[in-house]
Amino acid sequence: MSSSSVARRLSLVAWLAVLLVAAALAWPAAAGSLRFFAVGDLPYSNAEADLLERLLEQAAAEEPAFIVHVGDIKGGGQPCTDARNRAVARLFRDQPVPMVYTPGDNEWTDCHRAAAGGLDPLARLASVRRMFFGDPAVLHNRALGLRAPQPEFPENVWLIRDDVLFVVLHVVGSNNAWQPRVPARNAAFKARADANRALLAQALEAGMGAGVQAAVLIFHANPVFEQPGKRGFMSLKQDLQRFLAGFDGAVLLIHGDTHSYKLDRPMVDPATGEPIARVQRLEVPGSPFVAGVWVSVDLDAEPVFSVRTVLPSASEDWLER
Repeated sequence: MSSSSVARRLSLVAWLAVLLVAAALAWPAAAGSLRFFAVGDLPYSNAEADLLERLLEQAAAEEPAFIVHVGDIKGGGQPCTDARNRAVARLFRDQPVPMVYTPGDNEWTDCHRAAAGGLDPLARLASVRRMFFGDPAVLHNRALGLRAPQPEFPENVWLIRDDVLFVVLHVVGSNNAWQPRVPARNAAFKARADANRALLAQALEAGMGAGVQAAVLIFHANPVFEQPGKRGFMSLKQDLQRFLAGFDGAVLLIHGDTHSYKLDRPMVDPATGEPIARVQRLEVPGSPFVAGVWVSVDLDAEPVFSVRTVLPSASEDWLER
């Protein structure tokens, strides 16, 4: 893409940001509601990194309970390097509010691609885990009371906040890294699926014991609910149905992966074939659109979950670039 095309696109996004942010000022948060901010599939370029930094700065100024990044902190065709990941880790570390992060496929699964360096995906995942989860200062989220019961899967966590259960699962795009013909990666896939299942079961038991009234499940991949035969996501879909059988409150699924904002009800009741009304799905926007979503949880409202999408606000110095 030419520099003039990039400039035109950035200018358009800037003006859209001005309009959207101005309109968003009229959207009041419900009194006493739990609010957090969600982004994902960003940044894929230096320009997006600058915009993401501004977006997170805006969000943090409104004092969310925490900020969620659902994964993909680089483009799939970009080299998988520690330097690139370290820049995002610094951005997370600099936020004045706790961060919650789950890896996406671009950070590790797709690193085998020639354009991404032709690297071993499992080695890249180990590096991501060391950088983002090995140093508590990066996500600085201990005050949330996170439970991370699986030492080999430090990214898998759950917490209870204001009678809401949050569960963060490691499920990635590219068909959830399902590679049945590659023994090491197939074994890793099965171990991760088992860990996700165990985490959901443990979190549900704890949530029911604490009397939670709603649940938010966070992962990276779009599980392609309309394609039940996708092998990489079959275990997740079964786990979600099992979770719903044991919990009758409102549920919000938050993911990224396909870069297309969605707010819908994609899960179907196997008995009736009808959408399950109490289950909503939010897919956050992604590159090339730098945007995030405010999520409010009000247990006394209907629906329980409400959302507001925002772009980074424009400034004169940025418009002049």
